[in-house]
Amino acid sequence: MMWQNYHLDNAISKAGEDTKLWQTEKGIVEIEKNTLAIPVIMNDQVKGYIFDGHGKLLLDTIVETKEGAVGKPVEKEIHAPFVMLGNVEMTGRNLKPASSEDLAEASYADRLGFMAKAEELLDRFFKNGRIHSRRCSYGDEGILFAFQNQPDNLDILLAKDTKIVYKAMDTVFISDKNRAVLKSCEVVCVSSGKSVVVKRAKGCSMLCC
Repeated sequence: MMWQNYHLDNAISKAGEDTKLWQTEKGIVEIEKNTLAIPVIMNDQVKGYIFDGHGKLLLDTIVETKEGAVGKPVEKEIHAPFVMLGNVEMTGRNLKPASSEDLAEASYADRLGFMAKAEELLDRFFKNGRIHSRRCSYGDEGILFAFQNQPDNLDILLAKDTKIVYKAMDTVFISDKNRAVLKSCEVVCVSSGKSVVVKRAKGCSMLCC
């Protein structure tokens, strides 16, 4: 199956040790040892992976204003398969071939079972053309994660250099050096020491497009 010229490789690997897939002063994405991985290929080159195992996402989405700090950090345990595009060279160094025992440990009867679940996730991801275009704007030097949230929704984390974009069901966070925008039950914009805070209705919810 193809998604915008992307497809999955047949080789299934696992993390040989706990591995940091992305880390800056603003956050971290980490997987535990033995997490399964399958490469995402485009033009015969590895462009990313789909992982299935245990890990964590930590992201500092607190915005400092003159009135004080607004927001709270994102802290999520990862247990469902997720997509990563970018950072393939560093990640690949910590991967080694997975055995049938490794697949069984992850509750897969064989490699075809894992591949089917990975294909389903990648298909969902690339059906959203806007997400795909945002990825392309970041280029090969950026990194993108798509985490499963609810059956029909994905949380997206984009990072390149100092810029971070995080989009979840109830939160949008954009940060670049001394500028930040946070949209949740409050909308906060900060730039060069100046800030604007707009309080939304109590009990509000936000569906991000």
